[in-house]
Amino acid sequence: MKKLYKYLPFTISGIIFLFGAIGLLLWTSSYSSWTLREQLIILSPLSLEINFLLIVVAVGMVGVSFFRKSQLRNIFQEIPQKIWFNLAVLSIAGFLILVFIVPREHRIYYDEDIYQNIGQNIAFTKAEGSHYGETYLESLGSFWKRIIGRAAMCNEGKNEYGDFSCLRLEYNKEPNGWAYVLSVVFRIFGVHELASFLTNNFIYLFAVITVFLTGYLLFKDYYTAIYAALIFALTPETLIWSNTVAVEPSAAFFPALSVLCTLFFLRVRTNTAFFLAAVMTAFSVQFRPEAAMICLVSGLLFIFWGRDELKQGRFYLIASVFFVLVIPHLVNLYAVKDLGWGSSGPKFSFDYFQGNIKVNSLFYLRNTRFPAVFTILFFLGLLFKNRTRGSYQLKEKLVVVVWFLLFWGIFIFFYAGSYNYGADVRFSLLSAMPFSLIAGSGAAILVSQVMSRYKGSCVHYVLTSVIVVLFLSFLPFVRAITQEAWAARADHRFARQMAEKMPQNSIVLTHNPNMFLLWGKNAAQASLATEHRSYFNRFFYKYKGGVYFHYNFWCNVNDKVQNSFCNNILQRFNCTPVMSFREKNYKFALYKVEKKRGKK
Repeated sequence: MKKLYKYLPFTISGIIFLFGAIGLLLWTSSYSSWTLREQLIILSPLSLEINFLLIVVAVGMVGVSFFRKSQLRNIFQEIPQKIWFNLAVLSIAGFLILVFIVPREHRIYYDEDIYQNIGQNIAFTKAEGSHYGETYLESLGSFWKRIIGRAAMCNEGKNEYGDFSCLRLEYNKEPNGWAYVLSVVFRIFGVHELASFLTNNFIYLFAVITVFLTGYLLFKDYYTAIYAALIFALTPETLIWSNTVAVEPSAAFFPALSVLCTLFFLRVRTNTAFFLAAVMTAFSVQFRPEAAMICLVSGLLFIFWGRDELKQGRFYLIASVFFVLVIPHLVNLYAVKDLGWGSSGPKFSFDYFQGNIKVNSLFYLRNTRFPAVFTILFFLGLLFKNRTRGSYQLKEKLVVVVWFLLFWGIFIFFYAGSYNYGADVRFSLLSAMPFSLIAGSGAAILVSQVMSRYKGSCVHYVLTSVIVVLFLSFLPFVRAITQEAWAARADHRFARQMAEKMPQNSIVLTHNPNMFLLWGKNAAQASLATEHRSYFNRFFYKYKGGVYFHYNFWCNVNDKVQNSFCNNILQRFNCTPVMSFREKNYKFALYKVEKKRGKK
């Protein structure tokens, strides 16, 4: 009987893997990509909601069990109070720089508006949507109607007396992890752009702490950990993008948090810690398509320090839970594989290697957007052994180097992977944490080398002062709002002023309804006036406050299809200018739209 009980976890996990794999295969092979995306509008946020709930439960269980057994307290007690004080000081200092010095600005258009609008839909859209999604939802029953939001951007929506609803949904190709996090924030604090910015601000703060704890649990050296946290906190691009609503700060933070949870489990070896690591990893892979590579890093951790776990049933049982949780994400990757990603050519190719590797390598050496002193410390950490630990720490460094190479190297083969390609330098955030960990090790090695010859604790203060002073020269760069995306930025700024002029119970036609919906207005795609003329004509009776047209960024760019939607509105209807703006050679305007007499 005991022998049968020993193999029970293996049997259960095998059954879960088998049925999960069969279900995944049947799901993806039974429906078209379009139908899969319509189903994911409902199932993606549902799976994320379940995953998030499991994380909350796991955190609670870990907190209760470890405070009782003092295992969690032991970790904190191992680190001197002065190190905790230093961590608090640098975390608060970095947060203050982020909030009061770094401009709070959108830098990737119009993705940041889309993420927020999807979060808005997940939080508040319950009963309206695309035809297939509506039919599919009906089969789930009224209970699920009340709790399931929609993971899609809205192409026609209404804000009436504080109640938001969406009439036309479109599934977005990106994973929904970041949009889901925003939906949680919106449910608590309401839909505000400030809430979105502050979410990334606090993710930066938690990321600094995560770097420190990861560095300590991995290298078992609190000096390595504190220097890694300092370097990460003062990385210019990390600061810049942490005051946007871009996905990259969270796509860097949550995978790192899953690594931290894995290290924590390998330290304490309890079921609750293992469960937390699994559900956190399942959640973390759903922020960007390449985020799943963090599983390889966790796999290395198990190979080096948890190989005995591979013989135990609980490993496969909890791994099967992870597999079930990521099935909707795997379906998402399959369903969007054929969608356009901004390029008509191949998305990944060796043809991009030569150009991208040169640009992305020099990024760390030129001392213009990234402090070269961090790069020097990185190579010190890579090449020399830690004197305080008495070893090179090969396994520890190999894990971090693989982590860095995965998330830095993937973009070398990507068509838009160059750090000089538009705003795509934001991809450097995904490898910033492992880079900081190696550089932190280099800083600790440098200090130990100097202290072995010149006694005194002032060496730490000297190195810290050098790092901070050299960082100060990057503050003008951090504060700058460059000309990249100048037209889209102007469009966004002027649109905000237009929204304030729109009367109640009015609607605006625009290429970017997401931002107007976030600001509490009614909005719809401009293409409706061309592609669904009879449906659009009802707007004149439905919205007593009037119908408006936003002459926007897409009306100015050289795109015949998008231009036609703008021109058709101006030619087929009486359009009276309400307000207009100019930025360089671009025109932005708000028109009042009325039917021409005698026209239906």
